[in-house]
Amino acid sequence: MRLLPILCALLCGTAWSQALVIQRVAVIDGTDRGARPEMTVVIDGNRIAAVTPWKQARVPRDAQVLDGTGKFLIPGLWDMHTHGTTDLRASWSRLLFIANGVVGVRDMSGPADAGAWRAAHASDRPRLNIYMGSPIVDGPNPPWPDSIVAATEAEGRETVDQQKQRGADFIKVYTWLPRGVYFAIADEAHKVGIPIEGHVPDALSAAEASDAGQKSIEHLTQVAEGCSREETAILNEQRGINAIFRGPNSTVEEKMAAGPRWAAIEARKIDTYDDAVAQALFARFVKNGTWQCPTLSLLRAQIDDPLSPEDPRLKYLSKDVRATWDAGYYKHLPRAARLSVVDSSRKQFAEFSKIVGSMYRAKVRILAGTDTMNPQCFPGFGLHDELALLVEAGLSPLAALQSATRDAAEFMGQLNRRGTIEAGKTADLVLLDKDPLMDIHNTRSIQAVILDGKLFPRASLDALLADAQELAVKRN
Repeated sequence: MRLLPILCALLCGTAWSQALVIQRVAVIDGTDRGARPEMTVVIDGNRIAAVTPWKQARVPRDAQVLDGTGKFLIPGLWDMHTHGTTDLRASWSRLLFIANGVVGVRDMSGPADAGAWRAAHASDRPRLNIYMGSPIVDGPNPPWPDSIVAATEAEGRETVDQQKQRGADFIKVYTWLPRGVYFAIADEAHKVGIPIEGHVPDALSAAEASDAGQKSIEHLTQVAEGCSREETAILNEQRGINAIFRGPNSTVEEKMAAGPRWAAIEARKIDTYDDAVAQALFARFVKNGTWQCPTLSLLRAQIDDPLSPEDPRLKYLSKDVRATWDAGYYKHLPRAARLSVVDSSRKQFAEFSKIVGSMYRAKVRILAGTDTMNPQCFPGFGLHDELALLVEAGLSPLAALQSATRDAAEFMGQLNRRGTIEAGKTADLVLLDKDPLMDIHNTRSIQAVILDGKLFPRASLDALLADAQELAVKRN
């Protein structure tokens, strides 16, 4: 068995003492300029020092020079909807992100004390950038055990103040927050200067959440409803069904009977889609600055239940994660019900893809996110799946790329230091063998990753993958 500490020392030691230069490379800098051929990028320490035409470039003496001829340089990628990256057992997943050119993530369910977590992990190498949410903030009887329960307006405000003090980057709101509590959270977050991001609670519409200042909506929650000419009736019907599913005294028979009603509601959303209603909602998102993180890869995975055993990426999963994934999304349902739900999910995915394309054309801001670690949402690998699905939905390859680079940095308020390839910005870069603007699948053709100015050539990336596999095996 290989010695991980030794390998890490070789790969992840101190910053380069010499400049790093990538010569004659096509630069896709994350702006709207597209690809600029025959460029030279100079990196000094962990910063980009210069981006100039090849013939005008001044290469520092004793610099390490990489030949970029025929290759393409893009900004480091961000997965803007993940889970589990702050878990003490998640070091293997952080390696998978980096090996796939993902230099940072937005963790949608962070630790109870973000500041303490950052201090404890300050010396991690290689270190994945993490934009860190609060723990999930939900109403009574939350489905996730580490959630913060806010049952009253006072508890909602107290949670916001506490998480702001503890260093969370944003407040993660969830599905079952009571209406009044949600608005108290939104008001307090505005007062103390911390964004709220997450699900649109069941008690609200997407338009109401947007008007309340919610910065991002995940998984298009309540958006399809908001595109329907029967939105109010559909929302009320859904709340009634959810009350049965969540009711502590609901019988199995009542829950089974509610299943067909739910499928009918999903079909009704599609049948009552109204483009004029949808465009009014999208205009509201644009006016309010409400971003969308559709996580199409999650919706697509829910069609492919159960997991395909031939996927070569499965070797990077520990036995406990693999067992959860093998069970799939619908393990609690009888076979007939499972087939019905998968069919409904297939129709929902097609509808949501259509909505994403329409939102993009309406200038709604979109982020690329996967909802890792849900079944079939692989750390690192999954972001490339998401980019391809965004293009299939109607985004241009450049727009899809920007949703994981420039736009991600802008959303986080970090565009002054990351997200594009420009002098003065952090050197988080990915060197590709093929042009992603010709085919978005080419983001997978990774030749090297530069993380915080440190070079990981292809051999080092393969070693990180091997390390991730070894760590997963150790957990078995």
